[in-house]
Amino acid sequence: MDRATGITSRARTLGKRLVLRANHALGNYRDAVWLIGDGRSGTTWVSDLINHNRGYREMFEPFHPQLAQGAGTFTPHLYVRGGEMNDELRNLARTILSGRLCDQRVDVANKAFFYRGLLVKDIFANLMCHAVCRELDWVKPVLLIRNPFAVAQSKARKKDWYWASEPMDLLKQPALYEDFLAPYEDLIRRTSARSDLLLNHILIWAIINTVPLRQFAPQDIHVSFYESIYAEPNREVSRLFGFLQGQPDYRVELDQALINRPSRVVRNETSLASGSSPVTSWKDDIEPRLIDEGLSILEQFGLASLYDEDGMPDKRVLAGLQSPA
Repeated sequence: MDRATGITSRARTLGKRLVLRANHALGNYRDAVWLIGDGRSGTTWVSDLINHNRGYREMFEPFHPQLAQGAGTFTPHLYVRGGEMNDELRNLARTILSGRLCDQRVDVANKAFFYRGLLVKDIFANLMCHAVCRELDWVKPVLLIRNPFAVAQSKARKKDWYWASEPMDLLKQPALYEDFLAPYEDLIRRTSARSDLLLNHILIWAIINTVPLRQFAPQDIHVSFYESIYAEPNREVSRLFGFLQGQPDYRVELDQALINRPSRVVRNETSLASGSSPVTSWKDDIEPRLIDEGLSILEQFGLASLYDEDGMPDKRVLAGLQSPA
């Protein structure tokens, strides 16, 4: 990079930060949406659909324990009890979810001058989301769930990416063990001893989705399924906005080109680009034996029936998993 190019790049970075901070000073981030979900569950694609009119400032994985500014001391899928956040996490969460944080990686998608809200997307925050939202009551959480076999298969293909792949690491968190994992200790130890990457990912998926489902009352979080959004994007995104806006009859009409566009994270690797169905394509690549073993793991959490034989979610099962109102 020559000197002139470097100066131009630094000027652009400074200009963007000034714009983002000006929006913060104007109070433009008061409407904060926190989209959480597992890796490879479609969170980037869905965040693009939520921000279809480009009105939100998007913050890309600001709680990433390896890459994000200020989050490097946290482990992947850190569990925090409600009312027990330490000052470090409290300050970081306030900085992020108020829109005060400016970071080149986190703000990579932001190019506008004026925003009307904040959209934070994370894949490592499921286990802290409830505790954070208890203290930051302006934040509206959205949990995105995708079929665990599709998620596990996709993660297994990306072994060089940063995933939590050892379920024993979750067992080592004392508060998480006491509050949720004690009944599953034998299952976690047996699965870990198998050293099967796909089964490890399915078990981790079960844990990081079970915890927020049990913590949040239905009216306090919106649960979206990737498969439902894929099948009926306008209907499902309208339902999501109904939660965000407090208007059950809210209607969204999405541009078909936006719906069909692969997310900027996976580009041409996604099944949306290849023409295969992201709902069922995993069935052709996972051994029936592993599917049975994965379902056995899910059964221990009451999750084996969450998806039907066609790969679509059963929302009646979801209702039984969520915390009572």
